[in-house]
Amino acid sequence: MGLHYDYLTKSEIKGFDTYKYSCIDNSPLAVYISHPFWNWFVNFYPRWIAPNVLTLSGWALVMGCFLLETVLDYDLTRGSLGSTNPLPAWFWLLCAICTFSAHTLDGTDGKQARRIGASGPTGELFDHGLDSWSTVPFTITIFSVFGQGEFSIANVRLLLSLISVQLVFIVTHWEKYNTGVLFLSWGYDASQYGLALIYLWTWYVGFEWYKFYVIGTWTFAEVFEIGFYLSCGLSLAMSGYNMWHSYAVDKTAKQANLWEAVRPMVPCVVLFLGSIYWAAYSPTQVIQKDPRMFFFAMGTVFSNIACRLIISQMANTHCQIYNSLLALYMLATFAAFQLPDFELTILRVSCLIIVVAHVHYGVCVVRQLCAHFGIHALDVTYLEKKNRKD
Repeated sequence: MGLHYDYLTKSEIKGFDTYKYSCIDNSPLAVYISHPFWNWFVNFYPRWIAPNVLTLSGWALVMGCFLLETVLDYDLTRGSLGSTNPLPAWFWLLCAICTFSAHTLDGTDGKQARRIGASGPTGELFDHGLDSWSTVPFTITIFSVFGQGEFSIANVRLLLSLISVQLVFIVTHWEKYNTGVLFLSWGYDASQYGLALIYLWTWYVGFEWYKFYVIGTWTFAEVFEIGFYLSCGLSLAMSGYNMWHSYAVDKTAKQANLWEAVRPMVPCVVLFLGSIYWAAYSPTQVIQKDPRMFFFAMGTVFSNIACRLIISQMANTHCQIYNSLLALYMLATFAAFQLPDFELTILRVSCLIIVVAHVHYGVCVVRQLCAHFGIHALDVTYLEKKNRKD
């Protein structure tokens, strides 16, 4: 495969030409806190800063904390009960600052685009595509506070928590695929502020504070885990209601039949079930040997699936069920059971290939859209030339 490849079809490109952004963000936190703050803060940005630079910077802060922790606590054990070598306190302060900053950058990139006249579908795809990849660092970094063992949760259950976060994300875009409107989850803003506060609290009191039972034999980590599932359930219920209302009441739904409506979820179901099976029945308990690699491989495939769904709903085209990275991931799963002696190697090699392929896909799609619209992804000098011509 060459350095550049046209992943988008002609029909998808044509669909982007007529795309119009439609979003509802009506959570109390967003309406009364986030948006007023962002509307004020965006005025401090120089007008020459491209919105996508803000998006990429926010994502880099989140992923950077995850990668730094990967170096410091690769096997997720330094937060365990009785740890003699815990993560330094400054790391949690850094996570708090980066999480809040990333949320601010993510919330102001679109406002900067409208402020300087650089709004367009490329920026939205760039933003949401990176957000889909951030589900891994958001989930794994916060749960690393609990470490492993008695006052934590097993890695298989950590996978289920990650899937609950990914479900909320993908269903939101599946909802838009069916309704034409992006209803942002109320839990998003709450989760970002919550993560920042927990990191700040951990910096202040230390990781040992979380080692207690809340009710009976239920630890704080288990109650925290249940909170993930409850938030996921509420978001899914709201999305389900919105789609039902679009089909049954407003009659504004975009898909012609049930199969067209549900097909975007097929690859996700395959990914989730395949990952749970691999984690639970692994011949060598590979999710215990290298949990970070397992989560990152699975999360990268999820991001690729999500990106293709986002493209389909933005371009108003049919979402494809087949995904080459998912096929590679499932092939790796099959090979792991057939060659248990090489299971860890199979996981690591497949993860590397998946990450490289996903980055290639993202870069090529953005370049293809930029070439089509005559813009640049990370600078706005083209606006000056356009204004001079006008």
